[in-house]
Amino acid sequence: MYKLLAMDIDDTILPRRGVISERNKRAVKAAQEAGIYVTLATGRGFHGSDTVRRELGIDGLIINYGGAMINFGATGKPFFVTKLESETVVEILDLAEGMGLHVHLYQGDEIVYEHEHTYGTLYSQALDLPARIEPNIRRMHWDNVPKVLIITEPERVPDLLPFFREKLYGKAAVSASSPGFIEFNKIGANKGTALKMIADHIGVERGEVAAVGDNTLDIEMIEWAGLGCCVEDGNEEVKRAAKLIVPSCREDGVAYLIENYLLKEA
Repeated sequence: MYKLLAMDIDDTILPRRGVISERNKRAVKAAQEAGIYVTLATGRGFHGSDTVRRELGIDGLIINYGGAMINFGATGKPFFVTKLESETVVEILDLAEGMGLHVHLYQGDEIVYEHEHTYGTLYSQALDLPARIEPNIRRMHWDNVPKVLIITEPERVPDLLPFFREKLYGKAAVSASSPGFIEFNKIGANKGTALKMIADHIGVERGEVAAVGDNTLDIEMIEWAGLGCCVEDGNEEVKRAAKLIVPSCREDGVAYLIENYLLKEA
């Protein structure tokens, strides 16, 4: 029986420019009523994920910033926190600025970037996050930065990912999430390690864990879970790592997983 389910948000349970379907909501509720511990595992910060958390009635631990933080859902207080070294943060900022890419860092739920940019404005508005322009961002010391995010045109990501992975080898983990998003976390801080921490905390074995996602930010989580799943329209590398391919986000892949595997097992 599966006792723990971790779900990515964007393009997994929440379609782009869409809403969570009633079928997905019912399935999540049914899983919870069956005694399954349901959590979110997202690249978003706590504030940016809180609307989804409340909509799904998830009050337990949730994974934020791609595994860089775990927070208590009901209070928003941290359970586990990591941070990037300030020198690494500045190096990422320098590389991105030199290539004309929008890049921002996080201070709590506030995003900070060097100069006005359409991508920064749209991101802040979409997640209702406070944003601050800091012209000296690349000359400052930064503490408590869980994640740095580059936003660019989606077609550039396949070329930029290996570039940044080479440049930051041994300094930061580099992943893709939503289309056009490149995420930088502390090495070893990923959704997989965070999910293991939650499983250990609530006394659940690896084989009793299911996880579902769509992009490379989810790959460690999908590889670690006893039943690691990818939605049908997900990243090809992630699909190869998954034990199960479920229908796409818009076809309610999360509900399919719960109805046909988790609840039947329960």
